[in-house]
Amino acid sequence: MYRFFSHRFGAASAALLALALATLLLVACGDDDGNSEAAGASSGGSGTATFPRTITDSSNTKVTIPAQPKRIISLSPAATEILFAVGAGDRVVGSDKFSNYPEAALKTAKLDYSKPDPEAALALNPDLVIMATRQEEQVKQFRDLKMTVLYFEEAATVDGVYDSITLLGQLTGHDDQAAQLVASMRQRVTAMTSKVTDVTKGPRVFYELTTDLYTASPDTFIGSMLSLLKAQNVAAGAASEFPQLTAEAVIAADPEVILLADAEFQAQNADTVLTRTGWANVSAVKNRRVFGIDDDLASRPGPRIVEAMEIVAKALYPDRFR
Repeated sequence: MYRFFSHRFGAASAALLALALATLLLVACGDDDGNSEAAGASSGGSGTATFPRTITDSSNTKVTIPAQPKRIISLSPAATEILFAVGAGDRVVGSDKFSNYPEAALKTAKLDYSKPDPEAALALNPDLVIMATRQEEQVKQFRDLKMTVLYFEEAATVDGVYDSITLLGQLTGHDDQAAQLVASMRQRVTAMTSKVTDVTKGPRVFYELTTDLYTASPDTFIGSMLSLLKAQNVAAGAASEFPQLTAEAVIAADPEVILLADAEFQAQNADTVLTRTGWANVSAVKNRRVFGIDDDLASRPGPRIVEAMEIVAKALYPDRFR
């Protein structure tokens, strides 16, 4: 199962955590005079669109998509979920081993996530390969084999998730479906934020990614989700996006709510947190406001981040969200 930390933390360094959605420019290829058609041009709601299209990706490389992709490899669980959500799932012929949602994604050919084999990918005869943050160093290997590769850094904010959905919708010719999905997500987020407009300071929150106390700062899409809900992130002011806090620091911050993204893969819950040395007097522990969060649901900057946000909203404000 895909884990938020499985690809971002290791013995080597936490530097792999620098995630930021780059500005991605999508334009339909112009005519000989240099004029270009509008990026979102599509023929009705059929999911077809004007091609060829040229995209400037996160490596500042111009990638030309000559026709609507029919054989896509997605090496990002978030991108895979987006592709299926905008109606391009039937074109996904391969995906990374962590792409387990929706169920249909499990039926695609599987490649490694951290070090996907270029030859194995080539054998799938893709007309488009989507590579994300973790595979940056391998992009050239894939392009050297004449595969069309779009490299994009994963979203660092909730708004960035909307941008990713829009991009992949345009990339696959599903502009309308992507726009509808983003509109639906925005509506759900607005419904949540409207219930906390009068909140000046929400509850103090510790968002636990692993038992060794890695967490998410406000400068991440998880932190962005907490900020939208007016929560006070105890990792605010941290020097990195995904800092490792000490137990002493967490205890001193006295979080009123603890959210455990390691609930499943590290078997954490309110009872296990209670047994940690010094944690018994933490407000969240005393008041049994320790909640498990589905790590796949909350760790992927894709369409289901809104579902995760709804779960978090109920944990933060049980009286306002029932």
